[in-house]
Amino acid sequence: MTQGLYLIADPNADQKKLCEQFKQICLTQTPDALLFDPKGKNKEKIKSFLKTVQDKNTAFILKGDVELALELQADGVQIAYTPEIKKIRKQTADISLGVICDSRDEAMRAGEAGADYIGFENENAAELTVWWSELFTVPCVDFNPDCPAQEADFQIQLLNG
Repeated sequence: MTQGLYLIADPNADQKKLCEQFKQICLTQTPDALLFDPKGKNKEKIKSFLKTVQDKNTAFILKGDVELALELQADGVQIAYTPEIKKIRKQTADISLGVICDSRDEAMRAGEAGADYIGFENENAAELTVWWSELFTVPCVDFNPDCPAQEADFQIQLLNG
């Protein structure tokens, strides 16, 4: 299996430095996605970074803010599991929906509700990723960068600018 590259922007890093680091990575690789946490960030600067990322054919995924993702025309949004996944899926029909789950049950419910990918980031992330990848076709991301499961569909790389 060839793993895709999923970048995670450090929420505390300088946005200009993140942009430079992203462009540097793109000289040798084509990332599949970049996860960006918009909390406390200037909307115009987010838009500028979003354009830079999308211009490199990389999906710009906003963390935790469905309305802002839709407003900025992000490629996707990543949220924590909630029983309201079906409702959110209807709202986000035109963009990708990633769901962070803490258990097998949450992951199966999110997958059934239409999540485009499932993520695990708890202490059991590697174990859950292996289990998921053996049974399901919906992509899975292990968000534990210290010891990621090789079965994950995406390799995580942190951008810290």
